[in-house]
Amino acid sequence: MKTNKMNGIITPKIMALRILATVCVGLFAILCIFPFVWMVSTSFKYEIDVMEFPIHLIPQRVNTGNYSYVWNNSDFPLYYLNTIKVAVITVFGEICITTCAAYAFSRLRFRGKNALFMMYLSTMMIPSQVMLLPKYIYFSQLHIINSHMALILPGLFSVFSVLLMRNYFRSIPFELSEAANIDGAGQFRIFMQVILPLATPGLMTLLLLDFTWVWNDYMNPLIFLSNEKLFTLTVGLQRFQEDASTSYALIMAGATISLIPIIAIFLLTQKFFIESFASAGIKG
Repeated sequence: MKTNKMNGIITPKIMALRILATVCVGLFAILCIFPFVWMVSTSFKYEIDVMEFPIHLIPQRVNTGNYSYVWNNSDFPLYYLNTIKVAVITVFGEICITTCAAYAFSRLRFRGKNALFMMYLSTMMIPSQVMLLPKYIYFSQLHIINSHMALILPGLFSVFSVLLMRNYFRSIPFELSEAANIDGAGQFRIFMQVILPLATPGLMTLLLLDFTWVWNDYMNPLIFLSNEKLFTLTVGLQRFQEDASTSYALIMAGATISLIPIIAIFLLTQKFFIESFASAGIKG
C-alpha cells in the first residue's frame, strides 16, 4: 500500500532521498570546515608535529607558546590596531551614508528617482580591479596615498549595501511613515525613530557584511600602503608569513588571531542575521 505525502506520511523513497541529501550536505560541510579546524589545531602544535601522519586534529602535545610568540615578537598588535581603526571608521561611515541613501531611494518621492537608482546600480557591473589605477591617480592628487584615508574613503560608499537596505526599507509598511507624517514628524524623525528601529535585523546584517569585507580587504592595503607601520592584518599576515618561512604552527597561530574579531562579530549578530533571511523568506 502506497503512502501519501500530502497526508503527512513519508514514503521510503522520500526518506531515502532525505537521508542521502543529509549525508551529502554533511560531507560538504565537513569539507568546508576542515581547513579552519586544521588551522586552529595546527596553531596549538609544536612545529615537529605539524606534518605528522596520520593527522591529529586534537594535538597530542598542546603548545600555547605560538600565540605569545606571534603577539610579542612581531608587529601583530600594530596590525590589529590599524585594522580596527580602518574597520570601525569605514563601517560606521558606510552605515550612516548607506542607510540615508537607501531611505531616500525607498521612501521618498522625487523626479528621476528610478533612473538615478538604476544608474547607481549599474556601477556594480564595473570590476573593482578596473578602478584601482584611476583611484591611485586620484588619491595621489589628493596626497592620501600611503595613509589610511585611502582605505577609508572608498569604503564609505557601497552600492550593494544601498541595494540591501533599500529592499529592507521597502518591506516596512508605508502606513507607518504616513501615520508619523500626519502626527507632524519630519522625514529625519521618521527615519530615526520609525524606520531604523524596525530595520534592526537588516542593519545587523549590513554590519556583519561590511565588517567582514573591510577586515578581509587585501587588495587596497597592498596597493595604497607602503609603510609597514600602516599595514592592516591581511598584508601584515603575508609579511609575517614571509618572515616565518616554513614555521606553519606560527603562521596558523597568526591566521587564527586575525579571525577572532570576525568570529566575535558573527556570534553577536547571528540572531539578527538569521532573522533577516527568515523574514525575507516569509515576505518573498
